[in-house]
Amino acid sequence: MTLASTINTFSGSENPILKLVSDAKKGGRKVRIISTYDIDAVVASGVVIKYLLQSDVRYEYLTVLDVGQDVLAEDIPTISFGIQFKELREGVAVVRGERYEVRRLGSNYVINTPYYSHTVLKALEDVMIVTNDVRYYVLTSMLSKYVPRLRTPPPDEVFRSYVRELCDLNLLKVVSGLKIFNYSLVEVDRALSRTLDLFMPGYSGVDVGRDVRNLSEAELSKEVLSRLATYSQVRVSTNDLVGDNYYIVQEWFFKDLYEFLYALMCVVDLYGVDYLVASIAITNYTPLIRLKYEGMLKDLFSSIYKVKDVGIQPIRKNVYKVRLNSLVPLTPICKVLKSYFIPTNSVIVYEVGNEFYTSLSDTPLEIAISLVKGGYERVGNLIRFKELRSP
Repeated sequence: MTLASTINTFSGSENPILKLVSDAKKGGRKVRIISTYDIDAVVASGVVIKYLLQSDVRYEYLTVLDVGQDVLAEDIPTISFGIQFKELREGVAVVRGERYEVRRLGSNYVINTPYYSHTVLKALEDVMIVTNDVRYYVLTSMLSKYVPRLRTPPPDEVFRSYVRELCDLNLLKVVSGLKIFNYSLVEVDRALSRTLDLFMPGYSGVDVGRDVRNLSEAELSKEVLSRLATYSQVRVSTNDLVGDNYYIVQEWFFKDLYEFLYALMCVVDLYGVDYLVASIAITNYTPLIRLKYEGMLKDLFSSIYKVKDVGIQPIRKNVYKVRLNSLVPLTPICKVLKSYFIPTNSVIVYEVGNEFYTSLSDTPLEIAISLVKGGYERVGNLIRFKELRSP
């Protein structure tokens, strides 16, 4: 077991540097290992925490800093989380931001931070799944006031998507906040319309001199691509049109492909544009995204949702096993599987590493237990077990 005594991410004139200082044994004596990595500070907290937990590394404290962040105090949300293991003490900050405050609230810690991206939530979710602690509460949020910096996706939409996923898994409960978290379809549409104005000006009804609702299918597709290109620095030209498919070359200004795809799918789904993200081919960090293509699901799963070997395997009648690299994001994976691949009345068993999971959101507990050989445990609205019962 390694004790990681210090983990810092700091910004310099060029790329931010991740510095890991750890203690180890070599030749029977203790040595200190210092490793540095060029890494985006945006993803540092999630990457580091996941690595430490999966590698059985216990850490004393974690600080992720990004100097130069300029956010008004009233735009700082408060996130509280209850993690009950001794390594996390008051002062632990699993956040990105130069200014943050940590204080106790009963048995929970409250963090005030100017940054609340999906990276923080993913890091919290990783900790939560590993430690089996599901008491996560978003206390307050000021999403509508926050103005994202260049090269970031709409924060309220990304944040809402992860909060919704955690709520679907019964792993997070919102105790107060904006109406967007009440999940009334009308309210969600109204809230998202503000975000969609970034891609499709006029969606929320604001007059911008162009009525996009009355465009033809071809004009609308070009408008969507144009807005995405403007926002995310995507290069699109007429030469990228091959048959019925558009090829979009993105210059990797989103933090990851999932964010870009989610933004694109929001436009596709909510605005009613009948185009699907089709295939992803990553060459030198440049994803090629093709729209309106029949074989989209295999590439989507293998590249974005990390389904290993596109491994959807029937193991008995109406029971399928899917191999994943991570449980995040599980909810959209399940929805896509049951929409396109697997009958809706089927049971899905997710294999992650050497463990199996079944969601109780769409599988009765007695049916889920019937798949288990040996014991199992509840993790939020999932059951986790080590071995599948033979057919």
